Amino acid sequence: MTKSIKFLTKAILIVLPLFFSNCNKKIPHNSSMGKNNPRIILEKTRCYGKCPIYIAKFYLKDKIEIYPKANFKVKEKSLALMKKGRLKELLNEANEIGFWNLKNEYDNKKLQDAPETFITISNRGQLKKIRIRAQAPKKLQKLVQSIEKEVTIAEWTIIK
Repeated sequence: MTKSIKFLTKAILIVLPLFFSNCNKKIPHNSSMGKNNPRIILEKTRCYGKCPIYIAKFYLKDKIEIYPKANFKVKEKSLALMKKGRLKELLNEANEIGFWNLKNEYDNKKLQDAPETFITISNRGQLKKIRIRAQAPKKLQKLVQSIEKEVTIAEWTIIK
């Protein structure tokens, strides 16, 4: 019994660092990051109040899909279009703020009622996901607000 516990502990210690490796990955241009994969994903999570909870996926040709979970103006998976070229503008904004060089997480462990925001961007062969709860730099906050604005002003059509 003791040998199996030691073996299991060693196995966990070997595998555990892999779960915490850097999320900033280089992806070859010919990989699965094709035209049908989202370029930006914004996920808003639950709080104690009436925060909107959803996942928004931004695709080429300026399309957005929304997967609402609670407190959102539509209740079902829906689609919207942004103005032409808007996705490119958002990706350029991410590049301008050095998105790829930002930390993977911004948090304050003392906060209790702070929803999480996850922002994932895939562009120019790179993929990075950032978790935000608090203390994010102003330039990252501004980028998130720009993306949230597109979700807020969108005219949603339910996908059947």
